[in-house]
Amino acid sequence: MFSVHGPALVDYFYFIDKYPEKGKNTLIKSFFKSAGGAGANVAHNLAKIGIDAKIFTSIGRDDDAKFFLENTTAEVYAEVTHEKTGKVLVFVDSSGERTFFIEPNASEYPVFKKIKCKYLYVDPFPSKKSFDVQLEVLKNSEAFKILNPCHIYSSMEFEKLKDMLEFVDMLILSHEELKELKVDFKEILKFVDYLIVTKGAEGSECITSEASYYAKAFKTKVVDTTGAGDAFAAGFIYGFMRELPIEICLKLGNFCGAYKVSRIGARNFPSFEEIESFLAKILK
Repeated sequence: MFSVHGPALVDYFYFIDKYPEKGKNTLIKSFFKSAGGAGANVAHNLAKIGIDAKIFTSIGRDDDAKFFLENTTAEVYAEVTHEKTGKVLVFVDSSGERTFFIEPNASEYPVFKKIKCKYLYVDPFPSKKSFDVQLEVLKNSEAFKILNPCHIYSSMEFEKLKDMLEFVDMLILSHEELKELKVDFKEILKFVDYLIVTKGAEGSECITSEASYYAKAFKTKVVDTTGAGDAFAAGFIYGFMRELPIEICLKLGNFCGAYKVSRIGARNFPSFEEIESFLAKILK
């Protein structure tokens, strides 16, 4: 039903008090490892609550490949394209803010150009080949297509990104990524039916050609923001697949995002029971 075309990454988390000044140092307080990749996180989260979710990606021959496969609930279809699997060093300070250092490895070689599914989620690979390969994936698909451009695509000229948006139904991005595009949202809506914008502590909104919807964020203690956007996306998409009102989809996305940031690790996501309990309260 739901498929992701995106990178398989393994996140190495390092927790620190604060980032050092250039040329200085800081102590690492703790460390742990997690399977990752933005789109892969979304698929994993949805699979966790019972959605038939698949990931189409590339991996290495190393222990990280085994770790990724063993720690991903979604079904993984992967080609071995490198000795090493993609790796991300994630440094998280005491405020929960994070900084990424990416070692692409296998994720530099995206594969799979035809994917059959009902919903297709496209997440950029950290590769120069990513755009052209994923453009072909989108052209070849008859699914409802969702794009999360991340910084990789949002930092491109909008004239180039338009080539991809012609084949996209829903665009999910952060407020910062929207600013990077340097265009009015009306220009984006010439191509996509749904524009979803996450705003962190200021909530989220969905804009269509006919209406605009907004949902406030939930107050919570921020421990780690890694994967917050992916948790939001999974929550919103789950509601959308169930054909719930857009306002409810936004609230569910915000709930999942708040749940995630109050916990350490990119793949902390509410259980099916927690989501159903939340929906029961707001659908009264």
